[in-house]
Amino acid sequence: MTEPSPESALAIAKLLRTHKELKQRQGLFDSRLVDFFRYKRFIRALQSDQYKSKSNKQPNLYPPVNSDEDARNIFVSLIKTQLVVPAVKLHSHECKEHGLKPNASHPNLLLSDKATLQPDEYYVWSYNPKTIWDYVMVVGIILGVLAFVCYPLWPPYMKRATYYLSLLALGLIGAFFGIAILRFIIYLLSLAAVSEKGGFWLFPNLFEDCGVIDSFKPLYGFGETECYSFLKKQKRKKRSQSKKKK
Repeated sequence: MTEPSPESALAIAKLLRTHKELKQRQGLFDSRLVDFFRYKRFIRALQSDQYKSKSNKQPNLYPPVNSDEDARNIFVSLIKTQLVVPAVKLHSHECKEHGLKPNASHPNLLLSDKATLQPDEYYVWSYNPKTIWDYVMVVGIILGVLAFVCYPLWPPYMKRATYYLSLLALGLIGAFFGIAILRFIIYLLSLAAVSEKGGFWLFPNLFEDCGVIDSFKPLYGFGETECYSFLKKQKRKKRSQSKKKK
């Protein structure tokens, strides 16, 4: 089978971009979130019923996959058109060697200088088609700018509503900074009494990497042992230990 054309490679990428067989994960690539997968997973996606159905209807656009060589040629066409790029997933100690901060939720990825097409080799999507939400966001920004420009033409009741909303937003920001300062003062004062517990914290998860609601839960805690990041770390540790026992 001859190598697919750039148009064919783009059609294949569009078809398989979110295919379940890829079992994609998100990682940090050049300080941005990207989707990545293993080479063997892409081969399985090419062997799926969805791709076979498309191939039977449009063989010129979706070349049939009858052998490993056919699948390899298709994937090479995606690499040549830079729809996917080879990458290396870094371990925690490797991140520090490259000046990167380890991230438990999203592993760091580096661009690889060669693609060997090994089963467990990682690849990153550089093809990211626009979604309906992208267009909604653009329309929303344009409408917001137009509304701001037309502010002098707004009726009085809309201007009053905007004024009160701005006061509410300033109040929430002020309350947040007030809580942050108060919790730090309480922490410093608590060190004299409960320093062995790591100090007393009001809203220990306030600045943790978690949801807005979870940032205010629990109401108080001691040291790091009740923080979101510490508890998450302990759960990962238990999971890894259970896997080793199995």
